[in-house]
Amino acid sequence: MKKVLFIIYTFCILLSPANSQQIPSFKSNDGVVFLGNSITEGGHYHSYIWLYYMTHFPNLPIHIYNGGIGGDCVSHMNFRFDSDIKVKKPTYLVCSFGMNDSGFDGYNKPDSEKYATKQVERTRSDFESLQQQILADKTIKNVVLLGSPPYDENVKLEGVEPLCAKNETIKKIIGMQTDAAHKNKWGFVDFNSVICDINDRIQKSDSTATFCGGDRIHPDKNGHMVMAYLFLKAQGLSGKEVAYFHINANSRKALEVRNCRISHLKRENEVFSFNYLSRSLPFPIDTIPRWGTKGTARDAIKQIPFMEEMNQEIMKVSGLQGLFRVSIDDVEIGNWSGDKLEKGINLAEITFTPQYQQSLSIMYLNEERCAIEKRLRQYMAMQYVFFKNRGLLFADNKAAIDAAKAERESHYLVKYLYANYTEAMFPQIREAWKAEMNQLIKEIYEINKPLTRLIKIERIGK
Repeated sequence: MKKVLFIIYTFCILLSPANSQQIPSFKSNDGVVFLGNSITEGGHYHSYIWLYYMTHFPNLPIHIYNGGIGGDCVSHMNFRFDSDIKVKKPTYLVCSFGMNDSGFDGYNKPDSEKYATKQVERTRSDFESLQQQILADKTIKNVVLLGSPPYDENVKLEGVEPLCAKNETIKKIIGMQTDAAHKNKWGFVDFNSVICDINDRIQKSDSTATFCGGDRIHPDKNGHMVMAYLFLKAQGLSGKEVAYFHINANSRKALEVRNCRISHLKRENEVFSFNYLSRSLPFPIDTIPRWGTKGTARDAIKQIPFMEEMNQEIMKVSGLQGLFRVSIDDVEIGNWSGDKLEKGINLAEITFTPQYQQSLSIMYLNEERCAIEKRLRQYMAMQYVFFKNRGLLFADNKAAIDAAKAERESHYLVKYLYANYTEAMFPQIREAWKAEMNQLIKEIYEINKPLTRLIKIERIGK
């Protein structure tokens, strides 16, 4: 309990009050593009954000696009803004940069301070150009800038030498973003300070622990879940319950109901039952690591008050004495005393309730959509990182495949993305992937509507 209170206290200091809103929440039919680097291209934070909306707001359709490219600086985002971002016709743009803009090669050298200053000034100039492009696009109604997650210089990683003071350069770029957000009346969310705080805390007991991945740069799913939480919190969604209901079993009356409907309350012998229809579904916590790494969303919720603030599905039943078996749609979910039932049970913590299982099916469909979209992003990465510099941008012909084949073993990107490109170079393949994603999204918005559940509370002991 003390640990939970400490975590909540820490976040109250680092963030604004729990229910305040710093950036706009998404509106129905918003097209949201997350523009960024490899942390966005290969990451999960935007997918978790969409999953939250899919489950918590099942009747609010939106479309979130991954607009990340590995290795991108602001200058690269400037180049591809029209052909890669603007063509998606976003109504809401979220932009993140800083990790690559802060540079790599110039640290741990005698003139590292001069190098860092040069990186910041170059970023400032390029960012001015990007701001003008964004401001010129009148279809974009909302813009949010994201302060980059940190470069973790402190974690003890064998074989990965830290670049000293790199994160200080990132913080200077974040300061630049803060100024631009204020000037342009844009939103701003800082990932850096909160993840730094988490890293500092966990490294006190384990010097090898980090939320910034195995290379000090790319967060695992744990870091991405924290980023999603911070974004949703900034949208003012803290305190938005899945559902809350308080029923008196003796009077068979619902005393208090929020974001749900209770009906058909019955008490026959030792069984009390009622129908429960929520307007939201619980958020399913991802327990699967990616790419052989360890960090998962489940690890993140041990460090952030996500469950307390955003995943509360509270069932309170008073007027019962003894021990009771509780089932939902004939699925036994637990045994509790009457006192415990009166204090309240968070159903969102129980992974085998029918409604949580419904959410899990949505999560896995969304994960499949995310995986397909990453193939498309990898195709775009090949275009902008490799082919552009060789005069072969979107050529997708024999000359392009020959160039890729020639550097398949020597170029870091081609070695990783060559197999994907040999498929994605054909427009029919890319269109098929897009169609599959659209079908998955359609399926999600068909099955994400909460269903009426029959809850039974049966006395099984004194």
